[in-house]
Amino acid sequence: MKDMNMESRVLIQSNKIEARKVQVYYGTNHAIKDVDVDILDKTVTAFIGPSGCGKSTFLRCLNRMNDTIPSCRVEGLITIEGEDINDPRVDPVQLRAKVGMVFQKPNPFPKSIYDNVAYGPKIHGLTRNKAELDDVVESCLRKAALWNEVKDRLQAPGTGLSGGQQQRLCIARAIATSPEVLLMDEPCSALDPIATAQVEELIDDLRSQFSVVIVTHSMQQAARVSQRTAFFHLGNVVEYGETTQIFTNPKDPRTESYITGRIG
Repeated sequence: MKDMNMESRVLIQSNKIEARKVQVYYGTNHAIKDVDVDILDKTVTAFIGPSGCGKSTFLRCLNRMNDTIPSCRVEGLITIEGEDINDPRVDPVQLRAKVGMVFQKPNPFPKSIYDNVAYGPKIHGLTRNKAELDDVVESCLRKAALWNEVKDRLQAPGTGLSGGQQQRLCIARAIATSPEVLLMDEPCSALDPIATAQVEELIDDLRSQFSVVIVTHSMQQAARVSQRTAFFHLGNVVEYGETTQIFTNPKDPRTESYITGRIG
């Protein structure tokens, strides 16, 4: 009976994103090869692997950020809840409202803390009046565990915050458009250990509302924050599965070599 209950719990968790036979080329360089990945809803998925292995390139496929690179060509199928995100009828701007992104280096806009968070809802027309916008700003700053630190200086510049606070502000900005997916490209690599711990705690909180996909060079971080992990190597996904299995009982010798520090 216990096994049936476990199986039903697994079945309830649906795929948010499905990628099939994804190829990415930079000019003649074949950077991503035949990637097949299913990303579950309300789960943190980590992409790990050596530098230059294609994890960030693949992450940028999920909200068409690679469209901004002239030499880049993406092939294959990527769907979010069954919708082909590369269909010509899909507006990349609307897609990026649905698939938020947080970058490696905190990059707040040169605006006030309030306006950083309000920017997305304003341009996408998500609020009807100032009171609604105020509510969104407060709610997102609370979700980003920043409200208590900035509530008395919302009109101060976002660039005046500490590095960890700036990154949490960028997370608040990314979730202000009510995305379904949140992409994070090494969000803690520029932060000190205390700020990193705060962001990791935040990632764990956010998975109750979003699918979170994080690229990290830190295997310890992947083990701490994710439920599923994909190991990239030389543009391929070598292995993908539950994080505990990948780290304790990898199926592929290349995964084991990377985790034990023999390659990377």
